[in-house]
Amino acid sequence: MRVAMMLYAGFRLLEVSGPMDVFQQANRLCGGKFYEQHLVGPSPGPVVCSNGTAVGTTACLADARTSFDIVVIPGSPVVGAEGEHRELVHWLNENGRRAQKIASVSNGAFLLARAGLADHRWLTTRWCDAQRLASEHPRVHVMTHPNCLKDGNLYSAGGVSAGIHLALSLVREDLGESFVGRIAQSLSNQRPF
Repeated sequence: MRVAMMLYAGFRLLEVSGPMDVFQQANRLCGGKFYEQHLVGPSPGPVVCSNGTAVGTTACLADARTSFDIVVIPGSPVVGAEGEHRELVHWLNENGRRAQKIASVSNGAFLLARAGLADHRWLTTRWCDAQRLASEHPRVHVMTHPNCLKDGNLYSAGGVSAGIHLALSLVREDLGESFVGRIAQSLSNQRPF
């Protein structure tokens, strides 16, 4: 399955690396590359995340016209104005509907809503962003309490740790409950250094 992790200036790195670790652990336990992960940025080259780390991309929006099975949009510590990240919002609007599964972590939900992918559907986000999301996007049904939420092929998670649970939910649908149990166990049994 082709997985696109969407990067943009100021994204929260933990909301990308947590789900990526889940998908990579699934690959290890499968003994192959069940999930082919792509870091998709607005242009070729590194994208600076919220903690100042520059993360290299493997694809850019202009070249990422092929469909992905799973698209994950991380959040950011600060949700900007409506016009922010136009290239990504446009790409999501044009290409997001072709994904089998589309997911947001925390306030990445704003980018899904701006792209029109969440109209008349349920989303969750961080509790501190829920009221703003509901007022700026009245066609989106906002739910604040669930850790993870699924509405058809639209998935959303409330925050950083919920992003890991969201990725586990996606893997559960693909590979089953017992497989997810093995992933969760292997990730939690890491030895301290």
